[in-house]
Amino acid sequence: RQRRRWQRGRRRGRGGAAMKLKQLESALSAVQPFREPKIELEQYPTSAHLAARLLYAAEASFGDIEDRAVLDLGCGTGMLAMGAEMLGSAYTLGADIDPDALAIARENND
Repeated sequence: RQRRRWQRGRRRGRGGAAMKLKQLESALSAVQPFREPKIELEQYPTSAHLAARLLYAAEASFGDIEDRAVLDLGCGTGMLAMGAEMLGSAYTLGADIDPDALAIARENND
């Protein structure tokens, strides 16, 4: 449900550079965290606050997201990959070795 709303927003020109930092943080706050983090895989939660600022700085300072391909290695719950998509990435791929993390990322992306 959340992903569809993001896609509609992008079609109306609300994604990418036009998205404000607070809007990005608010949208990312809907991302569900790990249910049972696996310490041996170093699965630590990334807060919506931190993810929004990291992604916003990458785009605003360096132009590294909008209309670019983004690869999120060790994507976990998909927080950074979904944020990159909200900021207008041309193509986004999240990869992780943990099938449980990928299941959560898929749920977050639906």
